[in-house]
Amino acid sequence: MRYLLIIALITGFCSCDKDAEKPGLVDAYVPVYGDKGELKNIIQQTPQPIIHGGKIATLGNYLYQVEEGEGIHIINIANPSQPQKISFIKIPLCNEVTLRGNFLYTNNVNDLLVLNISNISNISVASRTENAFPSQQAQYPPQTGVYFECADNSKGLVLRWELKKVNNPTCKR
Repeated sequence: MRYLLIIALITGFCSCDKDAEKPGLVDAYVPVYGDKGELKNIIQQTPQPIIHGGKIATLGNYLYQVEEGEGIHIINIANPSQPQKISFIKIPLCNEVTLRGNFLYTNNVNDLLVLNISNISNISVASRTENAFPSQQAQYPPQTGVYFECADNSKGLVLRWELKKVNNPTCKR
């Protein structure tokens, strides 16, 4: 019995292929980085298409819809059968929205951001509370059982993950 165990162990060690861990050219998730300073630039833009719509809040004749990770759409709903997009507020890593009075509350990276929306054509930052929320930096793609390039914090904050062809990615989840 002891000899069988020794033979099994020797066979197991000899059959290991060190190159088996290298998957070659495969689909893998790659982090997209952003500079924390640049991520704090809040910009009101022309209307944008809704691609990854998220949470919604309304106040008066306006609807505010989160575009996951990108910002907030402002839509005039005075005529509910014909809503009109007014503008888009670019707020990187935004995924929350709530309203009170003339103020819109949201997150930007891990800061609490308060926007003055009293003039819908000229929205401004009323205040920012830095580090109000835990870091949202995703060190791993949201999927499991996938290959990915390991995140490198020296390159900036991970904004999102993109699926690309990668030669021998070093991480798997």
